[in-house]
Amino acid sequence: MYHDTGGSLSADDPTYVERKQDRELLEKLLEGEYCYVFNARQMGKSSLRVKVIDRLTHKLSSQGCQCISIDMSMLSDFSIPKESWYDGFLMELLDRCDLENSSNSQDLIASHRNLKINNPQRCKLFIEKILFINFPTQKIYIFLDEIDTLGKSYFKDEFLAFIRSCYNCRAEDKNSDYHRLVFVFFGAVTPGDLIRDRRQTPFNIGYGIELTELSFAETKKKLIQGLEEFVEKPDLVLQKVFDWTGGQPFLTQKSCQIIVDYAETTQVDVDSLLEKHIVKDWEDKDNPVHLKHIRDYLLSDKKLLRLYQKVLKKGEVKFNNSQVQMSLKLSGIVLKKRDKLVVFNKIYQKIFNLGWVEEQLAKLENNLDLPKPRRLSVSLTIASLVWAGVMGIRALGWLQPFELNEFDRLIRWRPKEKLDPHILIVEATQADITKFGIGGTLKDGILADIIKKINALQPAIIGLDLWREKAVYSKVDYENLLAFLANNQKIIAACSTSENSPNKPGTRPPAGVQKKRLGFTDVVVDNGQVDILRRHLMFMAIEDKDPCQTWHSLSARVALNFLAIKGIKPENISSESLRIGDVILRQLRKGKGIYQIVDDGGFQILLNYRNSDNIDNKVAEIISISDVLDGEINDSLVKDKVVIIGITDRTSGDKFYTPYSTIQPPNQKQMYGVIIHAHKVSQIISAVLYGRPLIASWSWWLEWLWIFAWSVFVCVISRHFFRGFLFFLFVGGNIIVLYSVSLFFLVQGFVVPLVPSILVLIVNTVIIFIDDSYFFNIRGLPQGEEGERKEYYSK
Repeated sequence: MYHDTGGSLSADDPTYVERKQDRELLEKLLEGEYCYVFNARQMGKSSLRVKVIDRLTHKLSSQGCQCISIDMSMLSDFSIPKESWYDGFLMELLDRCDLENSSNSQDLIASHRNLKINNPQRCKLFIEKILFINFPTQKIYIFLDEIDTLGKSYFKDEFLAFIRSCYNCRAEDKNSDYHRLVFVFFGAVTPGDLIRDRRQTPFNIGYGIELTELSFAETKKKLIQGLEEFVEKPDLVLQKVFDWTGGQPFLTQKSCQIIVDYAETTQVDVDSLLEKHIVKDWEDKDNPVHLKHIRDYLLSDKKLLRLYQKVLKKGEVKFNNSQVQMSLKLSGIVLKKRDKLVVFNKIYQKIFNLGWVEEQLAKLENNLDLPKPRRLSVSLTIASLVWAGVMGIRALGWLQPFELNEFDRLIRWRPKEKLDPHILIVEATQADITKFGIGGTLKDGILADIIKKINALQPAIIGLDLWREKAVYSKVDYENLLAFLANNQKIIAACSTSENSPNKPGTRPPAGVQKKRLGFTDVVVDNGQVDILRRHLMFMAIEDKDPCQTWHSLSARVALNFLAIKGIKPENISSESLRIGDVILRQLRKGKGIYQIVDDGGFQILLNYRNSDNIDNKVAEIISISDVLDGEINDSLVKDKVVIIGITDRTSGDKFYTPYSTIQPPNQKQMYGVIIHAHKVSQIISAVLYGRPLIASWSWWLEWLWIFAWSVFVCVISRHFFRGFLFFLFVGGNIIVLYSVSLFFLVQGFVVPLVPSILVLIVNTVIIFIDDSYFFNIRGLPQGEEGERKEYYSK
């Protein structure tokens, strides 16, 4: 009568309770939206899938639709070759849409195997050459149930990236057949778990359907019919069931069936029945498995158990979308109500009560054996070997990508700073370029008007991050602009070097501008999967054939000219050091700090971005050229300040990835060149005038000593914490300490060797954790083996 087997209900099951999510999912699918239903097990996901497929078929009966449902757990054997798994997936698609006997389809799949294409491309061909052709007008819905089983696959990210590419094909062509293709996902997983590889774009497509508990009002009509002939006042009995289950779909159906099966009178005692047949000796009666799954899930991670303990003690915990909270919610034992996590129902609260939690925590923590004392000499030997190995691979540059990534992370973690009060950025936005420009840049007459209006407000320096080799729109305007640039001593003009590369001819500066008012705009980036700008190239040697004849970068020239106005001039200390006021700038060299392998030509320092709390990492006040031309600019924004003019048009190629790119929205991943120059200028000015730290690495001997000290400390001390909870607490605690110390020193202007320190920590603790050799158990030998012990040490 009631369904308590844990499987899905049939489409016409009379006990199926429709929730608002049923209608929501159906509406979104009819609109062609990719959808996902991710929730705890036995919350009705599979039944919802069956029901919505039935309704789609009826709704689209006139125009037709093809619904393909695949249980991904049937494809959970990932020990087979990847190509064989994809073959199985494609065969499932054929089978589910009744094309498995089609010779053309079989031949096409077979021919795909012989093509030199990857598996996602095979899937794409299958969709285009088989599904779209065999179903030329119908909407095609592919339901992937138990999608969480993909978590065991090493090519999960590749498969999900293929699905995302199908979605992206819609944007490329509004008439594409891909608008007829819809993927729907069901499983006990979170969207964040699907693609976790940083090198891949997160799985951020689709519309999420969050299944909630059954409400009494929605359920009453469906479930009360089965109780009517067995109990008096079935509505009150059902309400009592809800008091126990909280509307959990599986438990609600199971509880109703228990009442039907075991009620001896029509005046049923719901509390006694559920206490007897569910709560008491629950492990023996948990069939089909439901409660044991929750138990195992909680015991899989002590953090989940502790969070659940907190929920029990406080009654509720504010929901913050953290991974551990999402995981606990996915277990099914808690649910979110009004932004709070609460225990789902009375059954869970009685079985997994506070006493049970504390007992399980005690078992986990008491399952520890303290290690026997270890010899200091052995510890020092291991620490030295590990240290030498880590320093060796660091010198080869193998750790550099990881060190740069963690450097970026720490850069983002620094305290927020105020905008630089000495700088104003005047940007030419996309709208400005459309209105006042041509060919992606500003017209000469417009640029001249902007500079004149700014100059009238008495700035200290005007940095022009715009190149003018030829006239733009009007030759007369261009000549007037050149004359103005040549005569105004406040203007620093830009050019770019060729860097002796045939593919980079360089850009000439505006004719007539003195060399002392020129600066190159070339930058140095760290090559990787994306090229990130972390270094400030201040000076560079002049090549005879180079069109840009200046030693200074635009940012260095602007900053030094501004400081010169204040009576502060630079002086060379050595070939690798420069003093400006009380500040010494030391040249970045390879083999030091996070740069073991790098092109260190010219005079480079690390770029200390101003850590503004603005989403675009704005370094200073910004106004648009429209504001300048319209006269909507306050004198105080310009007077005695550095004004940098540049383009922030999204179509401009003058954009760079920075340490902040990973946390920025997709359309703000790259920072515009004019903003970069402002950061560089701000770095120099702020260091000289206010003592804001520059960023530099320690000397090589201090780095070596630091890493060796961590290796010795970890190897010696961790011998007392090398098993169970204390072991992981020690390792995790020290990693947190390393990050905290590294962040502290970075704020002071020093880069600590973080990654090598973490590596020696992990390697040492892993060696200690897995070692069970005679070397470490020498003191455990019986006294009668004293001679053997002496013989051992004499070797």
